Amino acid sequence: MKKLVSGLLALALIFTVAAGCAQKEPPSGIFYDVTGLDARNTAYTLGDVEFPLEAYLYWTAYACSSMEYELNMYRTYYGLYEEMFDEEGNILWDKELEGTPLIEQAKQQAEGNIRFYAAIESKAKELGVALNDEDRAELAESFASTMEQMGGEDAFQENLELMGIRRETFDRITEDGMLFQKLLDLALEEGSPLYTDPEEYASYADHILLAIVDLETNEPLSDEEIAQKYATAEELLSQLQNAGDSGRETLFDQLVEEYGEDPGRAAGKGYMVTAESNFVPEFLDAALNTEPGQVSEIVESTYGYHILYRRHMDSAEKEMLSAPAEEHLYDLLAEMADAFEVKASDEAAALNLAEFYTSYNAKVEEIAAAKAAENSDGTADGEDADSSGEAGDGTDTGSDAEDGSATPADSE
Repeated sequence: MKKLVSGLLALALIFTVAAGCAQKEPPSGIFYDVTGLDARNTAYTLGDVEFPLEAYLYWTAYACSSMEYELNMYRTYYGLYEEMFDEEGNILWDKELEGTPLIEQAKQQAEGNIRFYAAIESKAKELGVALNDEDRAELAESFASTMEQMGGEDAFQENLELMGIRRETFDRITEDGMLFQKLLDLALEEGSPLYTDPEEYASYADHILLAIVDLETNEPLSDEEIAQKYATAEELLSQLQNAGDSGRETLFDQLVEEYGEDPGRAAGKGYMVTAESNFVPEFLDAALNTEPGQVSEIVESTYGYHILYRRHMDSAEKEMLSAPAEEHLYDLLAEMADAFEVKASDEAAALNLAEFYTSYNAKVEEIAAAKAAENSDGTADGEDADSSGEAGDGTDTGSDAEDGSATPADSE
């Protein structure tokens, strides 16, 4: 059942919707049931951006659920973090991980999401970025498809109620995701207020790899073979260093095709590299410290000898620039988010989040058990229950959302 909670919480970050409207009604909903608070009340104010209590509680529950799931995975499969659970398998939220109580980490994640989404909205407002009719039509079309896959509006509404958020807040989260994408488009547009020359935060690096291990078995080559590889690397480097700036790239392209042994390079002409990229340290350091149009010295890693050539960024396809530009935009917004003066409401500040999540989790299980009982009596459509169960069994946290709405939150 706990996996069900995690899956339901993830739904808000993997579906797209069109703008909706909410009617003013008396306090109700699952968050009201477990806290007695009106979840529509403002919980956080950041500059001129306000977020309701339901958004804070949703992100808190999402953070708690994700943390609980991951710790359970490590405990089950690797025997780790046993001390984080009691004898009945319930997580102990006051236990510390890396010096910080688990519940405090969940709170920091929730507040981090609020800060980040506030940064998106503030930056979009500052630059006059807004959704147009075409954007809303795209969201509406995507939502209609999602609704059909879920089994209809009733099934969607049931999941929304379990997540504790109104359609208004759901729409806001997904629309912010599209605003992030529009800001990213600006970050890629030369001359825009968000544009930064990608050479300043990324390196378009190619390399000739002369492997010193068998690339299939990872077994080292003989000393004689390794010595021959190094001698070849010295000869290739000499040719490249002696080539003029105008001919170096052409020569490199010829040599890498003839001598290069990196199987991952076959799809293109190198890699887009940032300081956070997942490359071996020696390659990463050389990629970032070689000047555009120049070659590195011979770089040795566990894979072999590398000669790197840093291509000029204007030769990169736009698709290659998207990921580093997104990373750069994230850094800009994160810096803006950290600078916010945050005002928490008395209600939000007084909440015992561990008690909230425990009560919320129990309520979700109670609702799910009641629905299962109804289905077993034949009073409800069994396929609806099966559909919810499938969502709950998923472990996707929304990082691959097509509309980009999960990108900022999951990166936090």
